[in-house]
Amino acid sequence: MPDLVTDQLQRPLKDLRISLTDRCQFRCRYCLPAEHVDVMRQQSQVEHQLSYAEIEQVVAASAKLGVEKIRLTGGEPLLRKNVDQLIAKIKRIEGIKEVALTTNAGLLDPVLDDLVAAGLDRITISLDALDQQLFEQITDTRYQVEDILNSIDRCAASALKSVKLNCVIQKGVNESQVIPLLERFRGTGVVVRFIEFMDVGTLNSWQRDQVFDSQLALEMIQQHWPFTPLQASQKGEVANRFKFDDGGGEFGMISSISQPFCHDCNRARLSTQGQIFTCLFAHKGHNIKPTLHDPQALLSQLKSIWQQRTDQYSALRHQQKTSTLPKVEMFVIGG
Repeated sequence: MPDLVTDQLQRPLKDLRISLTDRCQFRCRYCLPAEHVDVMRQQSQVEHQLSYAEIEQVVAASAKLGVEKIRLTGGEPLLRKNVDQLIAKIKRIEGIKEVALTTNAGLLDPVLDDLVAAGLDRITISLDALDQQLFEQITDTRYQVEDILNSIDRCAASALKSVKLNCVIQKGVNESQVIPLLERFRGTGVVVRFIEFMDVGTLNSWQRDQVFDSQLALEMIQQHWPFTPLQASQKGEVANRFKFDDGGGEFGMISSISQPFCHDCNRARLSTQGQIFTCLFAHKGHNIKPTLHDPQALLSQLKSIWQQRTDQYSALRHQQKTSTLPKVEMFVIGG
């Protein structure tokens, strides 16, 4: 039986998000704008990134504390080779019920079958626009939207339990894509989720007036299709879920700015350099490399880190009480 651990606000540890790399081939404006790419190059030191064996050790220890779900992120996780082999090994760890992957899908197509065969349960794909010109403007790449859509369709036709699409909405940038994205994926089983532009890190020059509140998006959607709110499928779920009344499936809203959900956050994050972060908006992590090869010491350190956790950044931001300390960048620990 796992040694269930809770933090200072009685929140359990259930979800571990693992950054496989802090490199990415996209230059999304809300994460790593191209003019700041040198920050990534200075941060990203391949020789210091955790090996898959070390990642397994952290997962095994985390499972003993109650972690059931692993999400592989980046950067872009598929820049690491043989991700399917890591998935297969994680799936064999006692207590782990689910392995998910978040990707921009630029490199997904050639490896999708291997990922599914290895036991990948769920996948989330980032896509912020269907319009090619707008997509290139947001990501600063020349990847083709059509290729990403083809990969999403392949995911939907695969044995994956869940396929989700994440779209970060920025006011004055891509709110026009809300309805087209829903039109494209209604009835396909793919769940589109709209994310409020968040103040993760410092490179994206976030301002509150750039946020397109989820309520505005819901009002837009209501004009096209009636929908009904759904109950959360599990405690700690980050998205508010809605179902189309005509049977067209469901969609979600992740509203960290307008509706903080710190009160039941049960997620820890592991950076590729071996730092544990207990909040997406943290300004520092906890170095676990010194204990990596001592299972009992690693377990004790992870337990202590979580037990001391008090993070509730978004709730404090909501009350205008947030610290002005610099925050870890999104490309370091994923979303």
